[in-house]
Amino acid sequence: MKYIFLLFLLPIVALGQFEKSIKLKVAVIQNFVQKGEEGETAYWQTKGKITFGIVNYTEEQNPIFKELFINQYREILPIYKKMVVSEDEKDTNLFIKTLIRQEQDYRKLLTQDQLKKYLNQLAEFEKNNPQANDSYSSLFFSENLLKEYIERF
Repeated sequence: MKYIFLLFLLPIVALGQFEKSIKLKVAVIQNFVQKGEEGETAYWQTKGKITFGIVNYTEEQNPIFKELFINQYREILPIYKKMVVSEDEKDTNLFIKTLIRQEQDYRKLLTQDQLKKYLNQLAEFEKNNPQANDSYSSLFFSENLLKEYIERF
């Protein structure tokens, strides 16, 4: 039943990568939520490991990004839970706008060199590696995808 909800989450959205990425973002949060109390730890560790491999955080940055990812999960969790129960467009919009802002918050903490590596790697996945692109776009936004989300929301 929950998976049917994903199919009808945003009927106003056009088909394509955008719609697919929304479904992936909802599904990945759902996966962490299903882990119960371990979901928060799994969330920040996953986001941290995925991005560390691209941007190579410094020792000073590690605790900053850990705290960011924990706070992001704690923020998105009640929004997600409300959205799933209500199936209200306003709740869905809040969920998506929160993800957009969280991406922007993440990017602000990267150095210019790290941001360049991050954006280049996501662009590379977008162009040449659909499977990696799906994995990364479930938790993060390429520059193109972020622009599309901002335009639509």
